[in-house]
Amino acid sequence: MAHCYFDVLNGKQVMRDDEGSEFDSLDTAVQGVARSAAEIGTDRLAKSDTSHVVIVVRDEQDQRACTVTASMKIDWHDQSPQTYHLWSA
Repeated sequence: MAHCYFDVLNGKQVMRDDEGSEFDSLDTAVQGVARSAAEIGTDRLAKSDTSHVVIVVRDEQDQRACTVTASMKIDWHDQSPQTYHLWSA
């Protein structure tokens, strides 16, 4: 069993997880965090927020085990509407 903590970074603000959760393994915890990061990103995208989702995973010894980052980048290309001219005789 692995007890893990998940700190969510939001810009310069950190939402620290002081309770943590139990998982079968660290790998299982990281898979869950990756899904959570994707869900948070989906919620943000619905609000037109494309900022990164960053979650730091800490282990039982309060050591960083890994950082999961989910990001969405939207590059707009010239989407100028076509101009139609109607000619009449």
